[in-house]
Amino acid sequence: MISTGALYLMVASDEYNDYKQEAGAATNEQGSESSEQESEEEVESGTFGPQHEAVFFGIIGTMYVPIGLWILKKKDQTKTPYIISLIGSAGLIVFYVATRTVDLPLVGLQTDIGIQDTLAKVLQGTIVAISGFMLFSIAKHRKVSKLA
Repeated sequence: MISTGALYLMVASDEYNDYKQEAGAATNEQGSESSEQESEEEVESGTFGPQHEAVFFGIIGTMYVPIGLWILKKKDQTKTPYIISLIGSAGLIVFYVATRTVDLPLVGLQTDIGIQDTLAKVLQGTIVAISGFMLFSIAKHRKVSKLA
């Protein structure tokens, strides 16, 4: 969980730096109106720009870290963080696949698949598997405790 959060925060930082470089290059070439025109064009075309992606990835990364810490801290068989982890990670995997296969409103059809994307999906798949296993294990442990 914490590794996935760190990866998402790193991607958010990369996206933000890309946005700053693109905005700086556009400003140097055509003046300050170019950056505003690009933002308006993104809104009109209905796609997220790098600044929106940076915010999205930053929020996701920020959410993974405390949930990972919650799991590490609460070793009293609490199901809630595992449920959140399983649903959140599975949802992000489904969203990722959808953005690569369907032209979604606001996101568009994404064609880029990189090492960071693949690593994030592998980590999220692992989170889904481990969370599912832990939920099963907790349920089994509670059932055995009730019988005893």
